[in-house]
Amino acid sequence: MKIPFCLPIIKNRKTDIFKIIQENIHSYPYFEVWLDYIDDINKVFIKKLVRLLKGRMIFVLRRKNLEKTHMSLKQKTDLILFLKNSQSLLDLDIITQKEELNFIQNRSLKINVIASYHNYKETPDNGKLKEIIDTIKLYKPQILKISTMCNCRQDALRLLQLLLELKSKNLKCVVLGMGEFGVITRIFGTLWGNEIIFAPAILTEKSAEGQLTKNQLQTIFREFRR
Repeated sequence: MKIPFCLPIIKNRKTDIFKIIQENIHSYPYFEVWLDYIDDINKVFIKKLVRLLKGRMIFVLRRKNLEKTHMSLKQKTDLILFLKNSQSLLDLDIITQKEELNFIQNRSLKINVIASYHNYKETPDNGKLKEIIDTIKLYKPQILKISTMCNCRQDALRLLQLLLELKSKNLKCVVLGMGEFGVITRIFGTLWGNEIIFAPAILTEKSAEGQLTKNQLQTIFREFRR
């Protein structure tokens, strides 16, 4: 089983980002770079990443916990235009980045979008989750993504059930739970068909609560194969 590990990278310095990618380029299928944290972001830097990683590159324009971004909408739409026809993936949240998603849709831009929903407080009820999925589908993304805080075991089970339902419809998706109760979704979600699993090299580099390191996940998956 080839595991679709993704290394999340949240750094201020462009040199640090390139160093991390070069050190891990042969051990991770995907790399996720959070652009709004980078000092003096520019298109030259973006172009280098695109050339280096092509379809293995995931760009994020938001901040953790859906905090207000430093980049203006104009800066973000300029970057979106720059990424058109590239093979890179762009993760956009359907609540806080609706304008960016509409910008892509209204101009019929050829961009590989991960249309995502994030909730750092709770996992909505099943009816609300269905509404969220229906909204995500309107943007016709390459990958649907749901990431919510699990406050109990039942939340995690509901997310795994949602994943199985989406996979039964042949939809490319990522369904993950955050927090202690969400850890199980990162294990069985990977085994049951998530397109990407976010796994830092060390826990201090995690981009969301509940993430396990690549080594931790590999150890767990080895036990399953015994």
